[in-house]
Amino acid sequence: MMSMVTDRIRFLHCADIHLDSPFGGRSLKNYTEMRRIDVWKTFESIIRLAEDERMDFILVCGDLYEHDYASRATIQRVGSLFERLTIPVVVLPGNHDPYVANSWYKTWNWPGNVVILNHEKPSVMLDGVNTFIHGVGFSAFRQDTPDLSMIPRPFSNCFNIFMLHGTLDMNFSSRPFNPVSSGELADLGYDYYALGHFHNRKTDFRLKNAANPGSPEPLGFDETGDHGVFLVTMERDENGKKALDIREINLAQKRYVWLDLDMAAVRSQEEASARLGELLCSLDPGQDLPRVILKGRTPLAVDCEALKKPWTEDFPWLQILDETRDCYDYGAISSEQNLKGAFTREMLQRLKDCEDNGDEEQAKILSAALDLGIEALEKGRIDARFDGGLFKGSDRERRLI
Repeated sequence: MMSMVTDRIRFLHCADIHLDSPFGGRSLKNYTEMRRIDVWKTFESIIRLAEDERMDFILVCGDLYEHDYASRATIQRVGSLFERLTIPVVVLPGNHDPYVANSWYKTWNWPGNVVILNHEKPSVMLDGVNTFIHGVGFSAFRQDTPDLSMIPRPFSNCFNIFMLHGTLDMNFSSRPFNPVSSGELADLGYDYYALGHFHNRKTDFRLKNAANPGSPEPLGFDETGDHGVFLVTMERDENGKKALDIREINLAQKRYVWLDLDMAAVRSQEEASARLGELLCSLDPGQDLPRVILKGRTPLAVDCEALKKPWTEDFPWLQILDETRDCYDYGAISSEQNLKGAFTREMLQRLKDCEDNGDEEQAKILSAALDLGIEALEKGRIDARFDGGLFKGSDRERRLI
C-alpha cells in the first residue's frame, strides 16, 4: 500500500543576486546601467514567482546585494518588495553582503516577515510550516572553515533546512569561503542543504540533498548557461519518510555566450566579417551577449574593432578576442642550423612525447610556447594579442565568488 503524504512544504531557493553590482571589467557606463536594470527585473520576477506559485517561504542564501555599492534607495526597494509578500523571507548574509557593523542588515528596519540569520541569531523556527532553519553565513568579508560542532541537531518532527553560503567539496586553502565537505554536512542530518556562493547552477553534489541555484541573473562571461531559482518541495509521509523535489526555473534577462571563429581558411577582413555574421545569426539580439574568440593559424592581421562594427546595432556589447597564431613551417625551421632550428627541434620532440603519452594539457602549453618562442626569435618581441587564456587564466574556467 502506498504511504500517504501527511505534511508538505514548498519554498523558493535563490542566492547571489548581487543587487547594485558594479559589473567590473567593463568601463562602459551604459553597459553597467543596463545590467543593473536586468538584475532588478530578475529580482522582481523572483518575487512574482513566489506569489504566483504560493510558496510557503523564500530562502536567500547570501549576496543579496553588494555591500560596497548598495544605496539606501536599493535597500528601501528590496524591503518594499519583501513586505508585499505574506510569507517569511529568510536571508543569509554572504561574503559580498556580510553581517558587519555597518551592514544594511543591522542598520535597516526590515519588514516583520524578513528574518536575517547571523552569528548572533543563526536559527529560526517557522511554526506555521513546521520548519527549522539554521544558517552559516558571513560576519566578515572572508571566513575560514566554520565550526560545525556548534550546529544544533535537527528536530525529528520538523522539516530541517541548513543554509550555507560557502564552498562544498572544494579545496580553497589559500582563499577560504566557509569551506565544508559533503561528509561533514551529511553528519548534521538535515533534510535539505540550501547553498549559495558559486554562480552556476549545481545539483549533482556528492551530498544528494544539497543544491546551489547559482545567480538568477548571470553577471559575466564565466556564468554561461541557464540561470534562475529553485522551487523546492519537501514531503513527509505517514511513516515519517521524507522526499525532496527540486524544480529549476529560468528567469534571466540576458545570456552570456562564447563563440569560436576559425580563421584558418579566412583570407580577408571581408570574409572574416561574413563568417562572423553567420555565427551571430543564431543568437537572440534581445537576450544574448556574445564574446567571439578568433582561433587558428592565419597570416591575416585582423582589425577586431572594424570586424564587429557591422554587427553592433544588434549586438552593441559584442566582444571579439584575437587568439589567432601566425603561420610557421616548423618542419622547415627545424632543419635550420641555428638557434631557431635547435629550439624548434627540441620543442617538436617534446610535443611528440606528449602525443605518445596522451598529455593534451602539456601539449597545449608546449604548442603555445613554441609559437611564442619563434615569434620572439624572429621579431624580438611577443605579440600582445596572444595569450589564448594559457597564462592569464581563462574566463571560461573562472567563477565569480
